Amino acid sequence: MILRGKPTFWRVMYRVIGVALLFVSTSRAQQPAPADSKLPERPGTITGRVINSAGEPLSGATAYVVPIGVNSASQSAVVDTSGNFKVEGLDAGLYRVGASLPGYIYIPAPQPAASGSSYYHSGDSVTLTMIKGAVITGTVTSTNGPVIATSVRALRVRDDDGKALPSPLQMRERLTDDRGVYRLYGLPPGAYMIAAGGSLRFGAVAPSQYDNDTPTYFPSATRDTASEIIVRNGEEVTADIQYRGEPGHSISGAVAGFAQSQNQVSISSSIGLTDVRDRLSIMSVATSSYSNYAFAFYGVPDGEYELSASQFLPSRDSLRSEARRVKVRGTDVTGINLVLRPPASIEGRLIFENDPKAGCAKRRETAAQETLISARRYEPEMKPATTASKAPPVPEVPLLFTNYVADSVADAKGTFSLRNLPTGSYRIDPRAPASGWYVRSIAIGPAQAAAARNSNLAVARDGITLKSGERVAGLTVTITEGAGALRGHISVAEDQRLPVGLRVYLIPAEPDNAENVLRFFDAAAESDGSFAIGNVAPGRYWIIARAADNGEPAKVKPIRQDSALRAKVLREAGAAKKEISFQPCERAADYDLPYSLPVPPKP
Repeated sequence: MILRGKPTFWRVMYRVIGVALLFVSTSRAQQPAPADSKLPERPGTITGRVINSAGEPLSGATAYVVPIGVNSASQSAVVDTSGNFKVEGLDAGLYRVGASLPGYIYIPAPQPAASGSSYYHSGDSVTLTMIKGAVITGTVTSTNGPVIATSVRALRVRDDDGKALPSPLQMRERLTDDRGVYRLYGLPPGAYMIAAGGSLRFGAVAPSQYDNDTPTYFPSATRDTASEIIVRNGEEVTADIQYRGEPGHSISGAVAGFAQSQNQVSISSSIGLTDVRDRLSIMSVATSSYSNYAFAFYGVPDGEYELSASQFLPSRDSLRSEARRVKVRGTDVTGINLVLRPPASIEGRLIFENDPKAGCAKRRETAAQETLISARRYEPEMKPATTASKAPPVPEVPLLFTNYVADSVADAKGTFSLRNLPTGSYRIDPRAPASGWYVRSIAIGPAQAAAARNSNLAVARDGITLKSGERVAGLTVTITEGAGALRGHISVAEDQRLPVGLRVYLIPAEPDNAENVLRFFDAAAESDGSFAIGNVAPGRYWIIARAADNGEPAKVKPIRQDSALRAKVLREAGAAKKEISFQPCERAADYDLPYSLPVPPKP
């Protein structure tokens, strides 16, 4: 085979990246199965079933259980002929549970309303429902006949309701066969753009004669003029592509700042290329000492891109570079230098306050190992800078890490660590281990000190701002026994219908807690008006149901993360004056929350 374009020998050397990335998916597990499940529940074991939408077992699927926040390996089990699985030998902790079966996907399902959690404890039983995914197939041809062994990618740009995704998601990538035929299966419903040609998203084990070409989009278009293909569950659609064969450009450079290996083996790094326009990660390559830490991307169309590098070493923190923006305008881009820098981290501990009088907290013995602590990166609201005092420039963070989330689970002594944090501001989000617990405070230093109250409120509200390589210690999260819970239903007049996207808010009615974000709670209402809120601190609250201001429920931030929303809902709830109170451990059920539809303005 005669290759067109740049030399490919050293390109092959660094086109190596974790194969595991090809199998990462964002699946959702359904709520735990009822207590009368056929398989027994006991500590150290997670059991469950994998079924299709008709309730029939999907034997031959593989169920997997992945620990959260620890370095332990995941475990898996083959689903039997009855659809059952069992994973044993699990330590106390939190686990994500999923299943895989070629050609199948999960049915989108809401998380449990009371907690919003997507994880499970040892002893839980889980039911996973999967359906046959969609298929997009077709041929890729040129004026010379079939286009053989070229990459074809499916980019999901809209969901099954037709709503645009925040950024396109690459769902599948396959090579055409000797007839130029491709087949992309196991696709979630929605709208897709199909692209053929150019380098493989995660690199290839062998070069292709089409590596230096810009992608051709269905039917024979550039990215800007591509046609979308809409598929439904289990549907098969044909999309033939007439290949354009237009050469692209290259972006090349080198990476510096590698951590040294103790055993003198080659050190490698991965470099990602992201399209700035829509935050689509379009390509990744690798580099190492064998290539003198040089890298290159080929087949790049004109546009604006972001490059960033990462290095991962076993049992050590990862290193990341700052983002570097480049514009490709009709020519190659060379001489890009990326410097790896150490990440930041937060060290802390959990304090559990037991109350013998309350006696309602669950999982006392394993509470620390079953408490999830997350650090969620966010962009603080920018205040106008004065000429006398201007905020220092913040190092640019790669687009892929703008909303970075790090999860940690504490050990038996309550110690936890949030590591590999890019530069930026982080909100600390602890999840109580079970019912009966609530988060009382988040603080730097002793949470019990009376003088620390204001700083406690600030850390819970604003989080912690970190610089590259900064190590913050002494974060204390106090979790207290005596939480209440609320289950209820939103009601309207008989001649009215509930609007879509309602949320229920609990707002502190006590003036002393008006600035305490840990006393604000919210939950999405189901389509039938039911709702549930758990782990509520004892006290007095205003309760109110309201629709999202922007008409997009999926884009609404939790009230603890949105100061403007907190102020607005606090005013509305205070004016409505519908109060509810919780004594320690009180669980309210069948609560009726009337809702009045807004009166339209007079013409």
